[in-house]
Amino acid sequence: MLLNKFRDTLMKEEIIGQGDRILVAFSGGIDSVALLSLLLELRESFRLSLGAVHLNHGFRENADTDEAFCRSFCEEKKVPFYSRKVDVGAYAKAEKISFEMAGRTLRYAFFEEVMKEEGFSKCATAHHLDDQVETVLLNLMRGTGLKGLTGISSLRGRYVRPLLSYKKSELLAYLEKNQISYRHDHTNDEVEYQRNRMRNEVLPYLEKHFNADVSESISRMTGLLVEDLKFIEGEVEKAKELFFHGAGEKVRLSKEVKDLPYAISSRLLMDAVQKVKGNLRDIEEVHIRDLLQLFMKETGKKLDIKEGVQGRNDYGDLLIEIKKEQTERENTMLHEVLSIPGTYHVKGQKITLRYIEREEMKKDKQLRFFNGDLIRGEILVRHRDEGDRMRPFGMNGYRKLKNILIDRKVSREDREELLVFQYDKDIIYIGHMMISEDYKVREKTERILEIGIFEEEMK
Repeated sequence: MLLNKFRDTLMKEEIIGQGDRILVAFSGGIDSVALLSLLLELRESFRLSLGAVHLNHGFRENADTDEAFCRSFCEEKKVPFYSRKVDVGAYAKAEKISFEMAGRTLRYAFFEEVMKEEGFSKCATAHHLDDQVETVLLNLMRGTGLKGLTGISSLRGRYVRPLLSYKKSELLAYLEKNQISYRHDHTNDEVEYQRNRMRNEVLPYLEKHFNADVSESISRMTGLLVEDLKFIEGEVEKAKELFFHGAGEKVRLSKEVKDLPYAISSRLLMDAVQKVKGNLRDIEEVHIRDLLQLFMKETGKKLDIKEGVQGRNDYGDLLIEIKKEQTERENTMLHEVLSIPGTYHVKGQKITLRYIEREEMKKDKQLRFFNGDLIRGEILVRHRDEGDRMRPFGMNGYRKLKNILIDRKVSREDREELLVFQYDKDIIYIGHMMISEDYKVREKTERILEIGIFEEEMK
């Protein structure tokens, strides 16, 4: 009996538990009606709170009738019903995406909204074994890795898919046996969409000419591959702790990544690109392999990827970052005069300047001390310019800032963001890094200038 099998699935996979508040994605078709009906039969024993959500795409002639059916079904079963009508076609045109992608985006956005507003802990969708098989075969035809061959996951965040072990024919037999009404989606009979062609033409051909049990065979394969993928992803997480640094607009991958197995290094690179770019849209294997090759290039070499994201070799490490245009830097060049004493907020940092007595000097990585007998009035804080020179602490001769920073393996982009402190025509301090030998505190120094640089706290 399907109900008993379904109960066993929930208990074994632990994707739905006692007392869960479940929002069911409800189109009114065979799949979602079967899912909601099965959950209703277990509502009391699992102490479930159920709701149903329906997005009216407004595309098919019978879209309003489908919505009315769903509403009536839920009213009869005393299930809270949430619906909305949207113009998917207009959204697809505005976003320049396919109708299918637009519909999916709007559906899940609505699901999230209802879950948040109504306090549902999970959303159950009616993906079944046929969907799983179609997804795996479509991914195979497009060219995929291990992840694509594992198909649809039964649990992803707050989304659960309790029917992945069941064929659509099983669900239909359950509805007919229990005389439960449903709506027929005529778009499933069309062959214009790839998934429908796979469902209506390719799978029947495979079952007839190759393996009548092809769905179960593919399901067993995905189960084995899921376990393989779990192992690989565990190794990736270990590697990330060692070699993966940063987030947002810049991620650094240590040079050791290039020596890792491709199954690990390629996933680290994809994760880095996703964190910087926000998605992996239009990212192909060729981009990942080109990024790996960039590890072998000389420092400063760059590779444009997609949508303003670039890879850059930084002394053997690989930086994945948002590409900054030269004009952007020119518009944000720093040139600010600071009076002593004073507190200033510059480029997300707090700068303090004050004169102190010798006994007030203390060891602090955020503070530096200078011969205040030589510095009076104002100093200038700015970004580095070509030709800048200074006499580094502990050295006799003068050197170009560029060469000092290269020796210290400071990346080109980071060099441009360093704070350079200038008094009169002399550079006295490269922020957080080095002070000038000419302005260091000496034995006979009577007045000491303290400069502090502190990161601003995020609010």
